[in-house]
Amino acid sequence: MVICKQPGIGAAVPPHRDSEFLYTDPPSAVGWWIALQDAGGKNGGLGFWRGSHKRGFVRRRFVRCGGGEAGTEFVEWQGRGLATELVDGEEAVEEADPYTPREEDFEILDVKAGSLVLIHGNVLHKSGRNTSGKSRFAYTFHVIEGAEGWGYDERNWLQPPEGGEGFTRLFGWEYCGENAENGDAREGGGGRG
Repeated sequence: MVICKQPGIGAAVPPHRDSEFLYTDPPSAVGWWIALQDAGGKNGGLGFWRGSHKRGFVRRRFVRCGGGEAGTEFVEWQGRGLATELVDGEEAVEEADPYTPREEDFEILDVKAGSLVLIHGNVLHKSGRNTSGKSRFAYTFHVIEGAEGWGYDERNWLQPPEGGEGFTRLFGWEYCGENAENGDAREGGGGRG
């Protein structure tokens, strides 16, 4: 998706976690955000709540209503909401009364054109309004885990096309046979990982 924040009118994006929109069980979303132009505080740059992926439990989800026929909505979420490595480790911090971050909790990044920012699905992030005289364009896409043991929820707002084979796979070739070492024998579909 190309995000175009025009000078003076580009709207703010409120704080959110990408796992609220692209929920997997366990959570696995990673956003790839590529600056097509320099981005910073004045032209709607990215703001992150440092360390929020460690306390970033998914508490709401953006889902389809009525099987996708009745639009979308945010719903409260009581299911698993933290990446496995944080649930099993010492770093997870569940709060009985979740803290609501303030403006000063967010660190605004200065990102040069051509730079890549990887966004953990549980990181709370936002972008400000473009109050500058220059545009701020970015290209973004998201990846999720598709291996066995990871579930993509059928209520997610984004679904693979009906009759399709699912989402595009980044890694799909399985190597076999005597020439597997040099990549000559391939089985399956998809791109070479």
